[in-house]
Amino acid sequence: MTSMRDNRDIACYLVTKVSNWRGNYKRVFSVGTLGISTYNPNSLKETNQWMYSDFVNIVPIVRAQESNEFIITFRKSGKKNDTMKFSSEHRADIITEALRYRGDYAETPKPNLRYNAYKLHWSDTRLPVLLEVGPASLDQVDPTTNTLLCSYDYKEMEGFVKINDCTGGFAVVYGGYGRQHLFAAEKRDEMLQRCVEQAADWVGLPLRSVVSLDSSTLQRCLLGKYGKFSDDVSLTSMAEFTVQKISPRHNNEQIRRLLCLTETCLIERDPATYHIVTLRPLSDIFALIRNRDNPQSFTLEYVKGQVRSYTSTNRYSVLVHAGVVCRV
Repeated sequence: MTSMRDNRDIACYLVTKVSNWRGNYKRVFSVGTLGISTYNPNSLKETNQWMYSDFVNIVPIVRAQESNEFIITFRKSGKKNDTMKFSSEHRADIITEALRYRGDYAETPKPNLRYNAYKLHWSDTRLPVLLEVGPASLDQVDPTTNTLLCSYDYKEMEGFVKINDCTGGFAVVYGGYGRQHLFAAEKRDEMLQRCVEQAADWVGLPLRSVVSLDSSTLQRCLLGKYGKFSDDVSLTSMAEFTVQKISPRHNNEQIRRLLCLTETCLIERDPATYHIVTLRPLSDIFALIRNRDNPQSFTLEYVKGQVRSYTSTNRYSVLVHAGVVCRV
């Protein structure tokens, strides 16, 4: 039987435990691979643990926007439910991380609504996808394999833009710098409204109202899809390196990419077409990590926790150039 001894902490946050009889005091709230834990921040001694099979729910107290409070519900002995209240400025992050494991909770969740859609892909093709409106994110699912391709967390969304000259077209404005991910979906308006409701109910966030402007054409969105980094300075390389990307989306196969460094961004390009595959602001890079055992392997870790791994025969030059531009 699986136990919490095998649990690995994934994301930890300093919170305030709100108690009517003990008063308020600090705790470290951890979302792990097998359950939720709390620790004393001074001694790091475990104070509570719940396996996901005993964890019922986590929800924001919506009326308490300023206090950032949320409640967890869990099962005690005898299958009775109990609750605890916490407060944190990182409430949206905590709830989002915890809801990634919602399928393992004590109570089976209701199925999320899914909508048929097309993704306007970086290769200039339209890829059929399913868009699933979850409690903490809008998820892109492969309709053939039912595999989760990526999640657009509500906490990172800046809003939605309707594309007037594309049937069902809209952009997810994401990441804090105006990056636009372009889709066309059946029942678009219903789906977007559902996202707004889910973000408010589950994460406690008011998503920016869906807007529809005369200037929101497909061509305009394509020209500005990288937000404030759509200009030539941000997209023009100062250095380029051929790498192999180790992609979990492709079963950890190695995908050939051009890793490009500009004045403001790190860009992955497809070497065959030179199309941009991904773009990240240099300010989002947290660490450059060399693999101790493999002289060609390295990893980029981002501020918000994402990790991307690569190999290159020119690893030293890649990391030196990346280190220089990240410090500028």
